Amino acid sequence: MKNIKLFKTKKEYEDFIWSEIFTEKLITENPFYRNLIQFVLDARSPIFYYQSDASEHSNFSTYYNFQLIRETYTSETLRSMYFLHDFVHALFYYPYDMSSVTQEEFNDAIILGEYAASNETEILIHYRIPGIRQKVFQDIKIFFDVLKERAIPMPPVQSLLQVRKSIIETDILDPFFFVKPEDRPILEKFKTYRGNRAWCKERYEASLKIKNPTEYFYEFLTPINYERVISSYHTTADQKEYEQLILMNMRLAFSVLGLDNPPESFAECFLKAHFLEGKVMFQIT
Repeated sequence: MKNIKLFKTKKEYEDFIWSEIFTEKLITENPFYRNLIQFVLDARSPIFYYQSDASEHSNFSTYYNFQLIRETYTSETLRSMYFLHDFVHALFYYPYDMSSVTQEEFNDAIILGEYAASNETEILIHYRIPGIRQKVFQDIKIFFDVLKERAIPMPPVQSLLQVRKSIIETDILDPFFFVKPEDRPILEKFKTYRGNRAWCKERYEASLKIKNPTEYFYEFLTPINYERVISSYHTTADQKEYEQLILMNMRLAFSVLGLDNPPESFAECFLKAHFLEGKVMFQIT
């Protein structure tokens, strides 16, 4: 991690989010996605940072409320969609106290969240914002295109979860959805998600080392109810809650990294942020 972004006020923080992070207006002007982003800001206040190690590109620090600012995107739309994908992940339950869940329970929570996040930002976003399809992956066929060819209207979130699960984990639906040669790469991409359980096993074991894990708890939604809640969400979060979340996030980062003397107050977060510079939350080997 480097150039960790901390802000004294919730207003400064949110101004940064809306002006520097989510820069695609089709997303920020969409009521559903604006509510979704606001919920994550209110529930987790993720801290943004730049990459200092190659493994940070895909180490999923979002789960620990530290969000990588990737500098690899040339498209503002794709960049905003990347952040949105991670923010959908941040809606859902993620355990820090591994003594409270089994490996299988951890797997189920993470994999279901991944299915929901991928459905939202690879498929549902194109139903919610019709104009965005023309701005991304113009030379690639995606699963949304397969659904549109069949004139399938926007699927319910729960039904789409079952479809993704069936395509990834079984072969039952393959002959129905993937009938053309040009559909084959879409199918093959789906099947790559079968490796998620190996990642879950590695992260579960690494997370057993987190100190005082019961200290960290954040408001969350579920892959089943998030659409209903987000659709009518209204923020009530204030400066005090923002400061509490930033402090909790900083303390969690210290715990993940095994660092002593975490900050004890919001003010100390600014004094001790330099201890995180150059550190990598989960080194991928």
